[in-house]
Amino acid sequence: MRLRVLDSGHRLRGRMFFWLMRAVAGTEDAVAKTSLYRPSFFGRALLRFIRSAMRGQSDWSAGERELFAALVSRLNSCPFCVSVHVGITALALNPTITAEQLDHWRDIGLRSQVAATLAFLEKVTLHPDQVGVADVQPLRAAGVSEAAIVDALHVCFLFNVVNRLANSFGYDWGNEANALKGAAILNRIGYRVPEFLMR
Repeated sequence: MRLRVLDSGHRLRGRMFFWLMRAVAGTEDAVAKTSLYRPSFFGRALLRFIRSAMRGQSDWSAGERELFAALVSRLNSCPFCVSVHVGITALALNPTITAEQLDHWRDIGLRSQVAATLAFLEKVTLHPDQVGVADVQPLRAAGVSEAAIVDALHVCFLFNVVNRLANSFGYDWGNEANALKGAAILNRIGYRVPEFLMR
């Protein structure tokens, strides 16, 4: 259910930021709108975690983390997140990737570390109560470092949260063109949000 307060209940600085975003990009990001509604309560921590998980120091490239986000979003049936993160994956990792390919990701021909990690994230997302120590062994066998496993789990956790926000609040890009614009913007700015908006 779309909450009207998430469209109109922001402080003046937030409203000005979204007006500028619409003027420059022709679209706005619903995750940012939710986060900046009450930044001191929830948004500040979420936005900083997003930046760290998606663009912080990691063994994974930005494109690989976008692929993880896209798969988790597809598993959670979140069209809002799937469209934008497939778009960023195409820009940052593989220009031929599509949302439909995520349903058969084992056939894409990914490097062994990425494939092992996607299998792990799939189980963590769909069957978290069945995940055990043995499920980490294929990642280690494929050469995924402990730090990279943690980083992948951070992305998985993040999108299991954001997907639920998106689906609960009815996030919608409106059309595919807006989703692609959103993908291009997020890829370019690297999830940076001006600090003054989070005070």
